[in-house]
Amino acid sequence: MTIRSKRLILALALLVFLFVLPAVALMSFRPAAPSLSRKTAIVLEVSGEMLEYHPSFAPGSLFGRRELTQSDALASLDAAAKDARVTGIILRIHPSGAGAAKCQELARAVARFRGSGKQAVAFSPILYGHHYLVASAADSLFMPPSGYLVVPGPASSATYLRGAFDKLGIKPNIHRIERYKSAAETYTETNRTPESREMAEWLLAGLYDGFVEDAAAARGVVADTVRRWLDRGLFSPASALESGLIDGIRHWDEVESIFEERGAALVDAADYLRAKRAGSSFAGPRVAVIHAQGVIEAGENGFNPVTGEIMGARTIAAELRRAREDGGVKAVVLRVDSPGGDGIAGDLVAREVELTSLEKPVVVSMSDVAASGGYEISYRADRIVALPATFTGSIGSITGKLNMRGLYDKLGIAKDEIGTAAHSLIQSDYRDFSEDERRLVEEEHWRFYRGWIEEIARFREMPVDSVDGLARGRVWTGEQAVSNGLVDGIGDLSAAVEAACELAGIDASRVVLVHYPRRTTLFQQMLSRNLLEDAIARVLRRALSDGARSRSGLFIRHEAPPGLPR
Repeated sequence: MTIRSKRLILALALLVFLFVLPAVALMSFRPAAPSLSRKTAIVLEVSGEMLEYHPSFAPGSLFGRRELTQSDALASLDAAAKDARVTGIILRIHPSGAGAAKCQELARAVARFRGSGKQAVAFSPILYGHHYLVASAADSLFMPPSGYLVVPGPASSATYLRGAFDKLGIKPNIHRIERYKSAAETYTETNRTPESREMAEWLLAGLYDGFVEDAAAARGVVADTVRRWLDRGLFSPASALESGLIDGIRHWDEVESIFEERGAALVDAADYLRAKRAGSSFAGPRVAVIHAQGVIEAGENGFNPVTGEIMGARTIAAELRRAREDGGVKAVVLRVDSPGGDGIAGDLVAREVELTSLEKPVVVSMSDVAASGGYEISYRADRIVALPATFTGSIGSITGKLNMRGLYDKLGIAKDEIGTAAHSLIQSDYRDFSEDERRLVEEEHWRFYRGWIEEIARFREMPVDSVDGLARGRVWTGEQAVSNGLVDGIGDLSAAVEAACELAGIDASRVVLVHYPRRTTLFQQMLSRNLLEDAIARVLRRALSDGARSRSGLFIRHEAPPGLPR
C-alpha cells in the first residue's frame, strides 16, 4: 500500500469519526414526536434571532434544538387555535431579533388565537419596545419582581465611517441614486444629510403612531395614556402594574400553574409542531410559501459573518421554478424579509416571479423589511401585502468603489498596475475614477435606475414620474406604501395566503402550506462541504456587531439605508 493510499484511508476514517458517526448517533437518539393530551397548553417562546425561516443548512441544529422561527411561531398559534386539545397558550417573551413588523404579525396571530375562545397568557422578565405589542395581545401579562419593561418609543441611530476613512486615507468614489439613498452616507458623510433626517422622521412618526394605536387597543386605554408610557419609557414591574401596562407580578412557576391547576399538560411549541406534522396528511390543494430572507447575492443561500443570512438568487429562482412546475401547487406566496443587495441578482429572482405569475397566482408577503432589492423581487407579483411597520421602497441604488491607496501608503504597501485599454483599471482600489470613468459610471447607473422605475411603473400600472417621485432612495412603512401605491394592502402571512387562494379560486380552509426551501436532514448537513465554513461564519456572526460593510470593488447595490429601527 502506498503512502498516498494510507493517507487517504486515514483521512476517510477521520471524517467518519468526526462527522458521520456523530450524525448517525444524533439521528438515532432523536426523540419521537410527543403525544398530545386532551388538555394541552402550548408554551411559545419568543427569543433569539427570530429568523423568518430556518436556513436549509443550519449546523447549530446538530448540537441542540433549533430556535423557533417566525413561521414556526405563526404556524403553532394558528394550528393551536383550531385544535380542540389545546386549551391555552403561554407566551414567554425575551428580547429577540424580531422587528416591529414581525411583532405586529405575532400580535395579530395571538388575537386570532384568542378569537377561538381560548386563553393566552404572556410572561416576560425583560420586555422591550415592539415586543410589548406581542405581550399585550394576550389576555393577561405578567412579569417577575426582578424584571423591567422599556418602551422608549421608536428611535434611529446611524453610524458614519467618513471621519475614520479620512484618517486612514480611504477615499470613497461612490455614486448614489439618489438623495434619499442614505446607505451611501455610511461611506460619504460624517452625519445625516437633511434628506436622510427627513426620511427617518417620517418613518419614526409612522412607527410611533402605529405603536400608540395598537397598544391602546390591546390594553383598552386611550392614546394619550400610551403616549405618557412612551414619554416615561422605563418601568419596574411595580410601576408598570401601577400604570396599567401589565396585569400582575408573578414568577414563571406561578404562570405555569395557571394551566397546570386545570389539568393541562404544558408542551413546548416546537414539540407541538412536530406532533402536528407527524400526524398530518397532505390532502387538498397546496400553496407554496417560498421564504426569501437575507441580503441578496448571486449563487446559493448561505451565511455571512457580517451581514448574516444570504438570499442566494440561484436558490430562490430554483424554488420559484419548482413551485411553478409542480401541478399540485395552485398558488405561490413569496415571503420577503430582505434589505436588498446585489441588483443583478435581485433581477434574476424578479424574472422568475414574473414567469411564475404567468402560470399561477403569486402574492408577496412582506415581513420586517422588503426594501430596495427586497422591493425589486416583489413588484412583479400579482399582489403585495405588508405589515403596517414593514420597511419597503428604497427604490434606488449605490455604485462605486473605495480608493484604499492612502491606507496602503500608511501601511507601506505599494501596487504597480498596468492596463491595456482606456478603462482597464476602472475597478482598481489604488486610484480614484478618472473624470471620463466617473461620467461613464454615472451614465450607466442612471440608465440602470431608469430601466428599473419604468418596469415598476409597468407592473404597478403607475406613471413613471409618479414612481420616480416615490423612489430615489425613499423608504416607506407598509402603511405609507399602501397609501402611495407601492403596496396593495395591509396584511400578514395568513392574509397573503388567503389572497393567493382567492386569486387561484380555491378554498383557503382546505389548503396545505408547503414551505420552501426544503430543510435538509441532519445526515445531509453533516456531509455538506459547507459544514465547517458555515459553522465558523455563524460563530463569527455571534461575536461581531452589525457594523458597516466596506467594499473596494465596483458594485451596484440595492440596499435599504442603515440606522433605522428593525
